[in-house]
Amino acid sequence: MEKRRERREVVKDPVSFEGKFGVGRGTTFNLSPGGCGLGSNTPVDLDATMRLYLHIPSQKSPLQVDRARVTWRAGNDFGVEFLSIDQTSKERLQDYIASLQSKVPPTDKS
Repeated sequence: MEKRRERREVVKDPVSFEGKFGVGRGTTFNLSPGGCGLGSNTPVDLDATMRLYLHIPSQKSPLQVDRARVTWRAGNDFGVEFLSIDQTSKERLQDYIASLQSKVPPTDKS
């Protein structure tokens, strides 16, 4: 398994997605600027591509990822890499992640 390039934030937000396999819903369990992990009862294949809609708390409309690819799966969980996301959505995602990071208490370095 390749090492992650970015820190992932722990989240529990609704997500919906669509691809050649049909449509599905699930819940994200981690999130970074480059991808997310999610759980869903919708079966997806490794390397499947999809359009993803992240339903972020306090935002009226879902954040759209135009193209994401399944990079791993285990049971009902799978991870996706964001391949194509427009600039506005990218900025919304970065703002959301920054807000999550600001709520994390500092670690004790003693």
